[in-house]
Amino acid sequence: MKNIRKPELLSPAGKWDSLVAAVQNGADAVYLGEKSFSARKNAANFSWEEIKEAVKYCHLRDVKVHLALNTLISDSELKNFESSVVNAALSGVDALIIQDLGAAHIAKAVCPEMELHASTQLTACNEYDVNTLSELGFSRIVLSRELSKKEIEHIYRNTDAELEAFIHGALCICFSGKCLMSSFIGGRSGNRGMCAQPCRQLYSLGGRKGYFLSPRDLCLADEAEAMFNAGITSFKIEGRMKSPEYVATVTSVYRKYLDNFAPLDKADEEKLEKIFVRGDGFTKAYFAEKNTPEIMNYTLSNDNLSSRADEVIVKEAQQSFREGVENKKVPVNAVLTLSENSPSSLLLSDGINSVLATGAYAEQAKNVPLSPDRAEAQISKLGNTPFILQSFKYISGENLTVPVSALNALRRDAADLLTIERTKITEKKTYGYTYPSYGSIKPAKPYICAEISAKEQFSACKNADRILVPIHLWNDITPDNKCFVVLPEVVTDAAAIQKRLSAIPASYGVYASGAGMLTLAKEMGHKVYADWGMNIYNSVSALFLRDIAESVTLSPELSLSAIKDISASSEIPTETIAYGYQRVMTSRACLIRGITGKCDCTSPVFLKDKTGAQFAVTGNPTTHLNSVYNSRPTFMADKLKEFSKTGVSGMKLCFTFESDSQIQKIIAMYKGEIPPEKPLSYTRGYLMK
Repeated sequence: MKNIRKPELLSPAGKWDSLVAAVQNGADAVYLGEKSFSARKNAANFSWEEIKEAVKYCHLRDVKVHLALNTLISDSELKNFESSVVNAALSGVDALIIQDLGAAHIAKAVCPEMELHASTQLTACNEYDVNTLSELGFSRIVLSRELSKKEIEHIYRNTDAELEAFIHGALCICFSGKCLMSSFIGGRSGNRGMCAQPCRQLYSLGGRKGYFLSPRDLCLADEAEAMFNAGITSFKIEGRMKSPEYVATVTSVYRKYLDNFAPLDKADEEKLEKIFVRGDGFTKAYFAEKNTPEIMNYTLSNDNLSSRADEVIVKEAQQSFREGVENKKVPVNAVLTLSENSPSSLLLSDGINSVLATGAYAEQAKNVPLSPDRAEAQISKLGNTPFILQSFKYISGENLTVPVSALNALRRDAADLLTIERTKITEKKTYGYTYPSYGSIKPAKPYICAEISAKEQFSACKNADRILVPIHLWNDITPDNKCFVVLPEVVTDAAAIQKRLSAIPASYGVYASGAGMLTLAKEMGHKVYADWGMNIYNSVSALFLRDIAESVTLSPELSLSAIKDISASSEIPTETIAYGYQRVMTSRACLIRGITGKCDCTSPVFLKDKTGAQFAVTGNPTTHLNSVYNSRPTFMADKLKEFSKTGVSGMKLCFTFESDSQIQKIIAMYKGEIPPEKPLSYTRGYLMK
């Protein structure tokens, strides 16, 4: 199977004009959003009637349609999501792109024959991630943008799943699916399709200002062959929020380089830059093992970028998808038959569908009979249709002819009939879904999990019921039966984690933020616990994990009422973050080096935004990942009574910069041993919404 792969060019379609632009400039597939569950809710997106028309338009021209239903789904939205899956099945959509594990479970049950693609929001970064997602029903995995050529090759060698990767467009500074910054500072969740792009804003450190979280745009046109050889089948262009002219230009350039693998020439690079680019050029980023400052755009504002597009390039692009243009051609085979005393006929076939048009009766020629060359010349005039003549056969009795007008009518009728066949919607069969029922909640006192971020904090957490220790600190503490291992939020090197875990007795439980690491730890004999980075946002996702994990830490973007609903119906112990500076970004970029000029994982730096809020940036010396933390801690110690009514099993207290005495005091407050004392500045996050 791997030896017969054919590269697919996948282009964005934020609205109808963009879809036409993508198709007419050579896309093999398009991805678009429906108005309800798209991770780009600010794009125009499509109604269901428009999606059906989009499928017809694309299928007529041999282009597939991938529908993005890739947001986290709340319990109140699950039935609407099910309806979306049914509508997609009835609309002839080829595949669904999904982030939410519970939503994927519903989609597979409702429409088993629907192809599922794991969104890049699922943060697939290693072979365990890919294989586990494949086992969960995804046939294609969209890899994280942060992977190098070597890492993709390793995944490809160790999986049978189809791999998709971004080849051009905007880069997020945070691993997709792990960003909560827009959500926590402005209430606009990237996981829910409403990212306000705080990464593109101006920040300051001391007297220095810059766009310290804003990467350049990705351009891997001259790495297309290397990407394909590394294992990528589908090459994805970012841009559902961008103009049709952008879609047309970028698609046409990448069509060229996927058809003829070659280094990117200067003219094409300039063309890409003139239609849209952040900063002073593109980056090959992580695929080429680039990092800060090479991948970053420290100086250019994100405002009005689209207005900088070159007018000549824009007009050229517009011509490529103007009304009536048919650049995307489907090869057809034609057989013209003339028989005396019978209607003339034209059989037209695309290799799958065949249609027969009949017309005027053949006549004895008064002068010259219809020649094969003359017949082929007329039948090949398919210019205003999406077809192009590939082969022609002429069968005729002796000395027969028909008027040219009759040949033209046959050609038009046959093309119309083939269009009808190719635009028929093939509806996929659907089934109903049975949702978990809600049980009663018995108020209970949750156990306290204290998660440390430095070895010095360990002794201060002894009053907690559980102590969660990051794996890179495990050898620095003396663990007891309260201790649990915490794996990194993102793992790009599964072998390194496997090696570290092999030195830890299986009697210690393991918290993991990805499906792949749950699988790895479970295979090694550990009890596993789904961590908050898995974005468990609804009861189906939680219920889905009951046979895998001992508990689930719910998404930090949930309210207490939503937590109560999940706890009442999921049949698996639930935990939630009740205290701490929430990690809002995890990045493979060395942000600290970009900000300070030197790589230093020992000391945090603090970025200040335009409101004066300060966000700590830390580095991990083991994983070399950087983290950005919210400017204020989540605090709920004065709301323990409300917490107890949710049925949540455990409260997580995540410690970062607190002193020993602060840690001891906070644990005592959450255990109800001393009165709560609010910090000077704090947030409730989503918990009280």
